[in-house]
Amino acid sequence: MHDSNPLRRARRTPTFSGSLLALLFWWQSLSPTLIPRSWVTQTIIGAICLATGYAIGTLAGCGAYRLLQRSRRLPNSVFSRRGRIVLIAVWLVAIVVGAKLWPGWQNEQRSLMGMPFIVWPDGVLASALSTVAGALLVVVGRGVACVAAGLKRVIQRHVPSIVSVPAIALLIVVVVGIALGRAAVLPALIAAVHSMHASVNEKTVEGIVAPESSAVSGSRASFVAWDTLGRMGRTFVATATSKQDLAKFHGTNAGLVEPVRVYVGLHSADSAEQRAQLAVRELERAGGFDRKVLVVWVPTGTGWIVPKAAAALEQLHRGDTAIVAIQYSFLPSLLANFIDTGLANEAGVALFDAVHARWSKLPPDRRPKLVLFGKSLGAAGVEASFVGADAASSVANMVARTDGALIVGGKQSNPIHSQLTRERERRSPFWQPIFDGGRSVRFLNRDPHQPVLDADWPAPRIVYLQHPADPAVFWNARALGWPPEWMAQPRGFDMPRAMRWFPIVSGVQAVGDLLNMLAGVPPGFGHNYSSRDYTNGWASVTRPDGWTNADTERLAQFIDGVPGDESEP
Repeated sequence: MHDSNPLRRARRTPTFSGSLLALLFWWQSLSPTLIPRSWVTQTIIGAICLATGYAIGTLAGCGAYRLLQRSRRLPNSVFSRRGRIVLIAVWLVAIVVGAKLWPGWQNEQRSLMGMPFIVWPDGVLASALSTVAGALLVVVGRGVACVAAGLKRVIQRHVPSIVSVPAIALLIVVVVGIALGRAAVLPALIAAVHSMHASVNEKTVEGIVAPESSAVSGSRASFVAWDTLGRMGRTFVATATSKQDLAKFHGTNAGLVEPVRVYVGLHSADSAEQRAQLAVRELERAGGFDRKVLVVWVPTGTGWIVPKAAAALEQLHRGDTAIVAIQYSFLPSLLANFIDTGLANEAGVALFDAVHARWSKLPPDRRPKLVLFGKSLGAAGVEASFVGADAASSVANMVARTDGALIVGGKQSNPIHSQLTRERERRSPFWQPIFDGGRSVRFLNRDPHQPVLDADWPAPRIVYLQHPADPAVFWNARALGWPPEWMAQPRGFDMPRAMRWFPIVSGVQAVGDLLNMLAGVPPGFGHNYSSRDYTNGWASVTRPDGWTNADTERLAQFIDGVPGDESEP
């Protein structure tokens, strides 16, 4: 007799095929990835993988059962019962072994990154709770399936049998889900996210006050009003490197000048083009075109300017610098990448074109070095002005119109980054491409075994800083069904040896890494770039005359003490 109670049906004995694949998926979820995980994160990832494996296994099992049924080769009940007993035993052993293996894999990675070790209770919690949470997800999923089956029966009573009832049921569920999502859920969610972060953008960090220096935006002499700069802009201009800060490193006030910092917020003008034009007028007012180095800086999604990267540039050139940036969003980069799609590119193109047009009018012997900087989402904005048909033409565009670029933690899927990776020399790994022998572009990181390139590196120099274990750079949706190339040997020095690809599971782990990439990861790993990264990068792109590697190391240690977050707040 047919059981019409959906709750009772949802609690029925799990299917053998579903439980088997759930075990395989759950076990694979224990393997390490680019970012160390806490037991809470592992519980979530393990539960999702378990439930996903169960769903796929059950569907596959249903198909196999029907084929066996037609061929009259169904296994007898004794075989099925013994198989379930064996599977339960294997599950219990896997939970115990996983509770021991998982902490070991995690601590191997944490040791490399200098992170605190996890202890054995963490392994027990991750192993046990992930299976319990996964089982609950399975029950919920079976409940949803029962509801769909009920819908199917209702349709059968009202629709002619000639029509495919499962197809109609599925179509109704999909159409209703999409309609509700597009009409109500998604817009409401986006509006809520914008509202929350808009209010944060209007706030000012405690202790931050309007600057007095005319060399920065937001001052009394500025064309850009203080209250239009946004939270990140106000912090950036108010914490500009002073002559006293420069003297702390250089030991003297001789030859030091106050650096220029120009920032135009979202509320400073109505469009990206208008903000760019205002930024150029502000640069002229502050004397930015009279400096030795002028940096067109594309911020991250929130409008954040990396404080240690800015301070490293200014100290490197004794303050004879100007930084110009415009805000294009107030959402964190991870959200802005999906909600404010394309705004980073629009802002990057508008600002560079406006600055370059004014810079080009200067006599060649009076032009500052025109350099680009972008981190994370800002990296896409840096590349947007120079994309050509292939890597060679893109690099040629950048070399012809700039004096160098420092691009940090940009996605591998960004146009030029993708071209350089795809057209790299065959001897170079995916995570550290070598293009054209490193003549104009080089990928740098902290790997002690980096390939030796020609020491004669003519300007302009384009530097990509990327950690091999940076999820923002490498993870993408293809990991769901295809092994990522960066997992192949040889691997980067910060990639765990036990990391392995598995269909679907690796995609779930990728999402976990992206959400977890800044949580507790120390500077110099993952998406958290360090003072040494920025100092080495700037010294590579715009090295002053007489500057030595010892100077770079000394500056990196000094920048470590500069206040400010090293990852997007």
